[in-house]
Amino acid sequence: MAETRRVARRDGTPVPEDSKYHVDPVNPMVMIRYLEPWYPPGVTEFFSGGNTARLGLLPDGTLLKYVRDRKDRDALYSLNVEHSILSALGQHDRIVKYLGKHEHGILLQRALNGDIYSYISKHEHDNISLQLRQKWTTQAAEALVFIHSKGVIHCDIHPNNFLLDDQLNVQLCDFAGSLFGSLDGGAMESTRFFLPRDWRDPPNIKSDLFAFGSVIYYIMTGREPYVDLSDDEVMAKFEQKEFPNVEVLKCGSAIKGCWTGDFGSAEDVLKAILEDSLVET
Repeated sequence: MAETRRVARRDGTPVPEDSKYHVDPVNPMVMIRYLEPWYPPGVTEFFSGGNTARLGLLPDGTLLKYVRDRKDRDALYSLNVEHSILSALGQHDRIVKYLGKHEHGILLQRALNGDIYSYISKHEHDNISLQLRQKWTTQAAEALVFIHSKGVIHCDIHPNNFLLDDQLNVQLCDFAGSLFGSLDGGAMESTRFFLPRDWRDPPNIKSDLFAFGSVIYYIMTGREPYVDLSDDEVMAKFEQKEFPNVEVLKCGSAIKGCWTGDFGSAEDVLKAILEDSLVET
């Protein structure tokens, strides 16, 4: 079923129906585009997705990831990037289980407990045991170790890209924007997970690790770094290497090392996490 919506810009002029981004005349910082949403046959329930893709539940319990706009070539390319990367990675306990291609997208195993970001948001942080939070940080680091060993840079390390299965074990997902050899999905981290650099510089291991420091911080505190500050203020602090105080936090040394660039690899981060877990608090 296709639903056509005509979207006007803030000045009342119509958005060209070409699936391309266009500048809003009222606010040049805002980009807007026309979308023709559609709903693949057989999907029984829809889940929110990113800017270019959605997730739909199929009758057999698997998830179908498909593009929001079938005319969006960039989105279709990104979905093919994800297919190629997941195929290359193969099956791994810390990676979302890939079930293959579908005529309308790609098939993924559903993680019954959602993602870490949503799980912590829905549950009071203090009610999530330290032991469980330490397990998540360890398993998330294991996921990074694995993908980096295969030459994959995730490019969008964020708590909402770490899924939780029925046993609350971590699985890394969303490789549509990742880097792998000649494949470039074009993703970039959000502000509180972004290693300060020229925006034209591609993500790399260091940028993945910086973002992971903010992921650990979220797991341990239940909030993103500098959540009360504006994006511009956060960027300014990060550029000056001013970070939240993590001395009293479990895994604080791992968080700080990710932010300051002290770690050269995900293996180094995992080692720091494991060493910290042995220290009594």
